[in-house]
Amino acid sequence: MPHEDFVRFRQLVLEDTALQESLMETADTQTFIALARRLGAERGCHFSAEDVQEAMRAARRTWRERWV
Repeated sequence: MPHEDFVRFRQLVLEDTALQESLMETADTQTFIALARRLGAERGCHFSAEDVQEAMRAARRTWRERWV
């Protein structure tokens, strides 16, 4: 269920500009991951740091592939 919770949290972020702004204010990756997990847990979405890291890697891969 953690992966499904992460997917649900991502959808919540897409729908909530205040949540987006909170996440964009973080200065580094580890802080971002910790904040995402905390904000997710506050909304009943429990996922691992690895779920967040994998999503970040996938986004970077997609971005790079557009330019190659």
